[in-house]
Amino acid sequence: MAELQQTKNLFKVVGKVTRIDKDNAFKEDVVGEGKKREGDTYRSLRFAVKTSESNEITVEMFDYQPEQVFMWRSDERKKNPQYKGDRIPFQEWYDNQDEYREKGYAIIEPRVGLEYKEDGKLDSKGLPSFEASKYIYDNLSNGDSVVVEGEIRYSKYTNRDGKVVEQKTHTIKKLFKLKDVNFEDEKFEEVSYFEQEFVFIDAMVEKTEGKAFVTARHINYNKTWHDTQLIVDFSDGNGGYDKSMVKLAEAFAKKVKFGDVLKVYGDTLNRVIVEEVEDEDNGVDEDLLALGGKAKPKHAQAFVSRTYITEMQIHGVEAWDKKIYKEDDFKVDELIEKNEFEGMGKSKKENPFGNIDEGGDDISEEDLPF
Repeated sequence: MAELQQTKNLFKVVGKVTRIDKDNAFKEDVVGEGKKREGDTYRSLRFAVKTSESNEITVEMFDYQPEQVFMWRSDERKKNPQYKGDRIPFQEWYDNQDEYREKGYAIIEPRVGLEYKEDGKLDSKGLPSFEASKYIYDNLSNGDSVVVEGEIRYSKYTNRDGKVVEQKTHTIKKLFKLKDVNFEDEKFEEVSYFEQEFVFIDAMVEKTEGKAFVTARHINYNKTWHDTQLIVDFSDGNGGYDKSMVKLAEAFAKKVKFGDVLKVYGDTLNRVIVEEVEDEDNGVDEDLLALGGKAKPKHAQAFVSRTYITEMQIHGVEAWDKKIYKEDDFKVDELIEKNEFEGMGKSKKENPFGNIDEGGDDISEEDLPF
């Protein structure tokens, strides 16, 4: 029997802030009596990032007031390879945070940068998420351009109608303010990117819709798991098919087997498509037409149709490890390093954060203990 391994993911979005002015966009409160963590203070932040004129992704933060803050000092790591970081009482860090930064201490994440310095570098810093949520809320407004990176958390809840509903939470790990995002610029390219590792369960192809529906199992850090649905859209938008995406859809339907572990990349869609549809008979029955009068004017003979699309669309596969798990409690087999999906789907985009020059805490990933 193999131990379940957490499947990692990330998201990256670039766009304009919306909904940060809504009631309860930011909330600070104390957990009520009789609930888990009763009496603890928590903060939550929830707003949206508009990645195009029609797409909008909700991003969030939530954390309790910590007792301690984990801090890292790269210079100490270089001197002592066994260095594992320091844990500082929260209040002590809060009262002396500038001094800690001057000494070379840094909080690894979340990382926030909302101002650019005179040299053009972003002034970024690490903050406990409990503090970062309030800092972001106090310093961001609707219309501000941002780039946000984080992780997707999956859960389920039962709504008022007794129906189990899936919930995807885009949790903020990095947020940097940009000088401007112009959706009308001819060079504008939408970024609503995600990467997701998952255990393959099954796939179903619907040719009439031009989509393959992939059931993907995400394993949490605590060894629990959640099944979600990813989409391979092989329609070309004009009634035909995109050949490279057809090949990818067929691979999921015929080649990939239960228990294989894949890492995919793609875009998150959460958009409303608004169309005017002509109402040919104007919704008027023959008895009313017999009464006479003028026909309804053409400008009033259309109604607005709204189509809601919420899905995570796979554009390609970066890694495919076969026969990792079985239904009877999973079993590890040989890992396959070769990417047999190469040449299928769309090419992976460059890191959309690659051109951001951070001028904050200097942390080398090679120095980190994880």
